[in-house]
Amino acid sequence: MMFSRSTHTSNEYRAILERKLYIARESPEPDFDLSECNLRYLPPGIFSICKVFRKDYLYLQVNKLKSLEEGGQLSDLHLIKTLDLSKNNFVQIPKGIRFLMSLTELYLQDNQISHLPDEIKFLQALKILDVSRNHLKQLNPRLGDLQCLRKLIVVGNKNLREICVELCQARNLFLIELDSDQFITPPFEITVQGTEAIMKYLCHKANIEYIPPLPLDADNMLPTYESNQGLDLFTKQKITWEEQESTIQQKELEIHKANQEQREKFLSGVLQDQLNLDIEIARVQVDKEVERQKLIQTIQSEEQNIECLIKSFIGHDKLQPEIIQQQLAHEQLEHEHILEITRQNYDNVKKCDILKAMEQLLEENYSVGKYMKYYKDNLNNVKQTLLFHETEVDEKLHQLLSAKEEAREALVQKLLEDQDVQKAMVSSLLDQVDARSWSLNQEITLISSHLAKLSVIEQEKKKMHIFYNYNDLLHQRVQLLNLLDDLFDQKNKRRKQLIDTLYEAENENNSEEDFWLRSYKKLLDSAPKSLLTIDKTLDPLLAKYLLEQGVIHCLPFLVKFLFSEKSLLNLSYQDLKESGVSLRIDRENIIRAINKYVECKNGNNNVKFDTVPEPSAPSLPSDDVQLGVVNKEHADNLSEDAECVICMETKSEVVFVPCGHMCCCQRCSQKDITSCPMCRTEIERIIKVLIA
Repeated sequence: MMFSRSTHTSNEYRAILERKLYIARESPEPDFDLSECNLRYLPPGIFSICKVFRKDYLYLQVNKLKSLEEGGQLSDLHLIKTLDLSKNNFVQIPKGIRFLMSLTELYLQDNQISHLPDEIKFLQALKILDVSRNHLKQLNPRLGDLQCLRKLIVVGNKNLREICVELCQARNLFLIELDSDQFITPPFEITVQGTEAIMKYLCHKANIEYIPPLPLDADNMLPTYESNQGLDLFTKQKITWEEQESTIQQKELEIHKANQEQREKFLSGVLQDQLNLDIEIARVQVDKEVERQKLIQTIQSEEQNIECLIKSFIGHDKLQPEIIQQQLAHEQLEHEHILEITRQNYDNVKKCDILKAMEQLLEENYSVGKYMKYYKDNLNNVKQTLLFHETEVDEKLHQLLSAKEEAREALVQKLLEDQDVQKAMVSSLLDQVDARSWSLNQEITLISSHLAKLSVIEQEKKKMHIFYNYNDLLHQRVQLLNLLDDLFDQKNKRRKQLIDTLYEAENENNSEEDFWLRSYKKLLDSAPKSLLTIDKTLDPLLAKYLLEQGVIHCLPFLVKFLFSEKSLLNLSYQDLKESGVSLRIDRENIIRAINKYVECKNGNNNVKFDTVPEPSAPSLPSDDVQLGVVNKEHADNLSEDAECVICMETKSEVVFVPCGHMCCCQRCSQKDITSCPMCRTEIERIIKVLIA
């Protein structure tokens, strides 16, 4: 809990804390006040706020604090000038106080501090130090290194009996407040005379000349100290922050520019659509006007034709005047009737065209209004989206500020762990390419497979209710278990020898920084690729015969023969000697193992895989061979990787000591198992093995 119990509820204190944090972020004042908040732990990120918002005064008095670790990195307080930790529960001052190089006033009164750390010597700008009413037993001699110290208050420390002589080196110390009657050094008659008498007494004891301090109004004449180390610590962070801020501003400008372009593009699209609509309406009106003009011209041409006919009829009036006049009158009436019908049809056609045009215009106006409404809605949505994006950018900026310190700490941790990773890689690769380690791994695999087989055989016997030869199986398991334990000890010793060799080489090397990386690269370049993958491609039968003959350690010298087109039957003693096998007995055993391997491959020799090779374990008794005959009908069903007798899903991976059964997987062995699930023998320890 961040807040302790008191008369106020935790919600009230939380509200007070949030208000003060808000004021610290929003106010341009250099004060950061978290006093009287009843805090047991500092809220995370407090020191980062002091750094980002350039605070000069941090007030944490009247709380329940015991530590400053939760507030962040103390290096972020390098700009703080006044730090008030009074009336808390501090027992000691953190060593990170050394980073507060700008600190001029430090108030620690009313705590439980028993000593001052040596790192206080780095506070070269400190002028006032108040450690009254604490549990100090002695003053740290490093206080003499504070050349700017003007006021020291040690009142109320009941166990403090003397002032260290080194304090006389703080030449500008103007006032010392203490309890005169409880000090032995200086004595009472000196302490009652004041600070000047105390400093003269200390200088006399240190055999140095007393120099009066500068007056209080000459504080600007005190020496100023600049720590190159501090500058190196924070310059990089400052530059990184400025670069980050400029990057964020640039991204904001790009987003604003993109939104502006999108808005202009949308408006131009709307205007273009409106222009196209006006052009289409004008074109329709032009077409209608052209059709009307054509109709008028047609009517006029018809009238002219009628007039020509009338004139022709009038020309014939002299021949038959009465008949022609009657015809002319009749034709005139018919012409007027036709003309009236034509005019009515024209008026009707024109009226229909006008009505259609008006309907089309109304529909177009309605569509334009609807489109404008859609445009306004889209514009409002765009505005809301822009506001939402700006809010997201503000939140991301806040997250970026909070995650900045975490990223920096992760990078520092990664740099610290890099050398350990290189060491682990080199030791692992060296163990992998080492011939002796490889041979021990092969022998461990073989012993583990035999233990698994014995466990499977015992399971099959229990299923078939066969209970004879139990002691022999137990004796074999114990022997194999002892041999497996010995092989693991040899493997660990070999690995320790390789690592010790690497450390000796590292100590002899002048440049230690890149030693492990260069060693790893050298091993990768020098080790044959076939040797690194030999455990995946080597025939287990050949490895078995090499183990039987005791020459498995010579396997790296046979790599070029195993992966070449040359037959193994054509190997000679001279070839083995040239490849690096110097001992004659090793060459003979290699030739013997290869001959047995070739004979077995050609079907001239029946190999009993249930027997243990001579260099790894004692041979099985004769009745064990009979046991193999009894279970021969089940031998084809037995797997080298027997399944776990508990979960019945995964293969067996652990061996129980002292019974030697290999019948359980790694996951099931981690449960609360105190006895072997097969023989109920109490388990002393567990050996984890993997059969390759």
